[in-house]
Amino acid sequence: MPSDITPTHYSSIPTLDYSKSQRPGPERDEFLASLRDILVNIGFLYLSNHSVSMEVVNKVIAFSPKFFELPQQMKDDIDFTNSRAFLGYFNVGGERVIHARSGTEGPSAITETREQFTFAADRDPKLTEGYPEWAKQDGSGLWPPEEPIPGFKAALVDYYEQVETLSYSFASLIAEALGLDSTAFEQWFDQDRKKMQPRAKLMRYPPPSSPKETGIASHEDRGFLTFLLQASNVAGLEVRNLSGEWLPCPPIDGTFVVNLGRALEKITRGVCLATSHRVLSPPGPEVRYSVPFFTNVSMYVRIADADPQFPQEVWDMYQARQRKLDRPVEWMYSRMDKELAGLTRLTYKVKNHPEMGQRHHPVFFQEVFPNGPGSAPKTAPADGAVMA
Repeated sequence: MPSDITPTHYSSIPTLDYSKSQRPGPERDEFLASLRDILVNIGFLYLSNHSVSMEVVNKVIAFSPKFFELPQQMKDDIDFTNSRAFLGYFNVGGERVIHARSGTEGPSAITETREQFTFAADRDPKLTEGYPEWAKQDGSGLWPPEEPIPGFKAALVDYYEQVETLSYSFASLIAEALGLDSTAFEQWFDQDRKKMQPRAKLMRYPPPSSPKETGIASHEDRGFLTFLLQASNVAGLEVRNLSGEWLPCPPIDGTFVVNLGRALEKITRGVCLATSHRVLSPPGPEVRYSVPFFTNVSMYVRIADADPQFPQEVWDMYQARQRKLDRPVEWMYSRMDKELAGLTRLTYKVKNHPEMGQRHHPVFFQEVFPNGPGSAPKTAPADGAVMA
């Protein structure tokens, strides 16, 4: 077992220099060894010197507050409820979070106070006869008019496409770091990448108006990888280490924060760690902006098909971590993970946004809510690991 395994009770988020992974030799070997430790023991990192153009990054940073300063009616016109693909604007306070995942709302429920705009590069939805309902999730996004915010869509799509390319490159590095062939994760993505439609978001966190409000409550991301651009010099992101302590993850210029999702955790049978994190709304008058990009798996795969063949060294690191945990990592597959990922994803979305399911996917809505609007869904909303 390597002697340089990252301590389970880490106290800060490490930084990796992506450029070292692009240079064969000792620096690349060092990068992969450090990445392996992070994958198994932490699940979060800063990525510096990445391949995304800083000119494009800076455009997105500049556009972030400008979008949210648009007239409210203009933002409401592109509300995500008008999108079959779940793309568009989402106003503050639009979601309720179940406190401590108790399963019911009540006095302890928390209101998430973020305002956001979900976007993607356009994809063709499969709306023709013969395609399953879940194949209709992709599509064109909703965008504000060009005149009040010129260059906005072009800049965001350029950014999206560059981060998407980086995400697949990074997935191959993860495979290598875990002792697999660099192409080991290719089976989880569409061969024609233009069929996939990862999601990205502009997010604004205004100051809370009550103790029951927060930016985003504690959670693990449900997809494969997340690349987060902290688009203002306002802190708020916190990461829960394996001792249960909340560690700050403040903005660092020129970096992405990269974290692992539950889909990757399950594909690797718990070896990779999807780490809990949260965003605390700034106390004011500062406003926090961030831009997460969510990589997911193909809609045509089943998470439960995973059977990674890691070298014993990696399994030993996993077992060492498990002995130190105050909670188990539950990689056992749920019922939904045995379904095609597209079905899992749409089920999750319809359960969390039933009004959209009823509007855009009425037949599927009836399957999820057999007793009609306002009733309990067939299975718990947290069932399954795939969501973008």
